[in-house]
Amino acid sequence: QDQIFTSYSFGDVRSQRPGPLGPLYGGLDCCPSLSNSRSQHLGLGYTHTFSSQLLNDLHGGYFRYAVNALPFNYGKDLGTQLAIPNSNRPGYPNSTGLPNIDVAGFTPLGDSQWLPEHVYENIFQTADTVTWIRGKHAMKFGIDFRRQQRNFFQLSSPRGFFNFAGGYTQDLTTASGGNALADLLLGIPVSTEEDFLAGLYPTRYWDLAEFIQDDIHVRSNLTLNLGLRYEVTSPANGRVGNFDFNKAIVVTSYGPNAVPHAGVGFDKKDIAPRLGLAWSLPHNTVVHSAFGVFYSAEANIFDDLGLNPPQLAFYSNNYNAAAAVQSGQLISNGFPAPVPIGDAIHINGQVKSTGPIRLMPRIMEWNLSVQHEFAQNWVGQIGYVGTRAYHLWNHEISDLNQAWQPLDTNFCGPDTTNCQYPNYGRRYFAQQPNMTAILPLDYPQLQMFYNAFEASLNKRFANGFNFLAAYTFAKNLGNADGNVGGFIQDAYRPDLEHGPVTPDLRHRFTISYLYELPVGRGKRWLAGANGVADAFLGGWQLAGITTAQSGEALTAYMSTDLSNTDSLSYRPDQVANPYDFSFNTASQGTDFACSQPGHQTLDCWFNQAAFLAPPLAPGQQSAHMYGNSRIGNLRGPDLVNFDFVLQKNFHVHESQALEFRAEFFNLFNHPNFGLPGGGSGGQIQVDVPGGAAITNTATNNRQLEFALKYTF
Repeated sequence: QDQIFTSYSFGDVRSQRPGPLGPLYGGLDCCPSLSNSRSQHLGLGYTHTFSSQLLNDLHGGYFRYAVNALPFNYGKDLGTQLAIPNSNRPGYPNSTGLPNIDVAGFTPLGDSQWLPEHVYENIFQTADTVTWIRGKHAMKFGIDFRRQQRNFFQLSSPRGFFNFAGGYTQDLTTASGGNALADLLLGIPVSTEEDFLAGLYPTRYWDLAEFIQDDIHVRSNLTLNLGLRYEVTSPANGRVGNFDFNKAIVVTSYGPNAVPHAGVGFDKKDIAPRLGLAWSLPHNTVVHSAFGVFYSAEANIFDDLGLNPPQLAFYSNNYNAAAAVQSGQLISNGFPAPVPIGDAIHINGQVKSTGPIRLMPRIMEWNLSVQHEFAQNWVGQIGYVGTRAYHLWNHEISDLNQAWQPLDTNFCGPDTTNCQYPNYGRRYFAQQPNMTAILPLDYPQLQMFYNAFEASLNKRFANGFNFLAAYTFAKNLGNADGNVGGFIQDAYRPDLEHGPVTPDLRHRFTISYLYELPVGRGKRWLAGANGVADAFLGGWQLAGITTAQSGEALTAYMSTDLSNTDSLSYRPDQVANPYDFSFNTASQGTDFACSQPGHQTLDCWFNQAAFLAPPLAPGQQSAHMYGNSRIGNLRGPDLVNFDFVLQKNFHVHESQALEFRAEFFNLFNHPNFGLPGGGSGGQIQVDVPGGAAITNTATNNRQLEFALKYTF
């Protein structure tokens, strides 16, 4: 017996996102643009049944995704018309438009920095699975192969960026009183930036997976699941470059000295066993347990290695407003012609690296639970869930070229010629004196450990009532914070980073329920109601969800790196309990603007005075030690929320019905406050006023919605 199927889907979206101030002026909203996107999918399948115990399932698919998002001034050399040299490059349409001009305290001018964006992606997939049932065994084995082609373009400043902050019109004796708009009129920016990429950068990579699984019905009350999977994911080819830590240069996959995959090696050890158990015990008790190893590439941004020299040219300058205006600093000077092209051998600026081998994140998960039905339709469950994750990827939020130790910026060592190099002390200064940061991409540097106790009570729906209550006590520890990396203070000692990381919600309790009111025909009350009475009084349902959870883990950071190591996650010293508001009340008011020193308030959720700048490093005049404050040492507010629904179905006709719903979100209008200091990514700057202030809410105010739905 044979079965064949095919499917095709097509989607096309065209949109305009205008800025509120018109096309020449950018706007308050992000990324005013003209955008069109198109997706297409073709699927093919062929299933052949050899017998009732053996069949083969073959699938193939093709997916294409294309996006073009253009600034409104695309194709117009407005920078050239405004006499800003080399902001628009001849023959380089992606540089057209108006340069981005950021004036502190005012709406930015110009087209958005991250436009245009071009994406053309093709994915080809073939998978084959054989199913074989023999006795107590139900076996599956197969293969899955995918090849991905991706052509991409997006830069931060393709037509140039100028920042005016008011530093050049301030009072030099008091370092205050400057006006950013006045700096703009003088044409003196405090920083400039432009980057250049010759067309799209293509990347190509593939995934291969092979698996075998056997579901064994050992006895009528015992089933075992045994499986084994092997996966290989290739590093990218195409137009990519990778910083080689051994050679201290950028190795490319293109050009006269091309090396396959830019020198990045394969991870060929991704073996993933899978085990499962279901065991029915006497007296309505069931035990479930499982263990599995998984490899994940969901956060894959490996193709960003296309943004490395010599493919990428990057020009950036930061100026000291207290010093004299430098030659070429004015906006009328524009940018060099051409932009300095990156050199894979002699590196200028920052580079990116995924390391010598692209190790895939390795996640081990296991669980054990016991279910028991102790009354009719009432089921209780307790269980344990554990996760260990290794080789988690770090993405551009630490520096692998960080200085080895806290170092004065004017410290030159025995060779005074080093004083002219601002990068002295960095790891690769001797080989690459003009190279700044090495940003990790898909870099296997992080780990996470999750353990949880879970308990639930479930009343299955019967007699018009359903109920589910669940409680989780969990700890999420490690140095991987969020989805794309970890905030590492010392890039050479990530092992010292260990503590609660996002998401770490220590306690979470939820209740959900559905109750049919026993009113109306055939119910406890008004059982004999006529049609009209039953239509309006019968059939009402109440439902709701209640959620209560403890606060999220947060980490205290300093606003600037005092170690002079270029640490991207510099932390303070903790000298007291941050929730002891009796400590140093004077500093709470004078240094951190707390409205009620000595008390926890929304403008001072924790005591910032409990944190101090670390002391100077031995022998240094300006460089400070690393802070001793651990990660995850702060907590955000708890959350309690009640949602409620009142619902009624009106039977109109055999094929027609009317549904009424009254929905109440945050029924009691309970304020659930957001994270202090913005809490972005779990980071809190504790050395600035307002760093402990809560200025938003995690949930909306009470919302009421009334709806009618007619079906026919």
